[in-house]
Amino acid sequence: MAAPSEVVRVEAALKNKGAKELEWARWYCAMRQSVPSARPADIKFWSAMAERVEEVLAPPVAAKVYPSKKKKTGRGLGAGPIDSGAE
Repeated sequence: MAAPSEVVRVEAALKNKGAKELEWARWYCAMRQSVPSARPADIKFWSAMAERVEEVLAPPVAAKVYPSKKKKTGRGLGAGPIDSGAE
């Protein structure tokens, strides 16, 4: 059985990542979920498709990188013997 043209269009939008098509796909998924005669299986399918569309639309979250301090040599406990010069 062939998939309906709307499903093919949404999947093509996900594949090609075109902004205009993804906006249409977002609208279409929301519209299909809000139809009063929608079956629970249909709502589940279109909500999963909407999540996929949102994942593609949302920019990836960059991991926060904090600067690290460089350690100075010869400091802290266990740095070795201290020369006092009094031998």
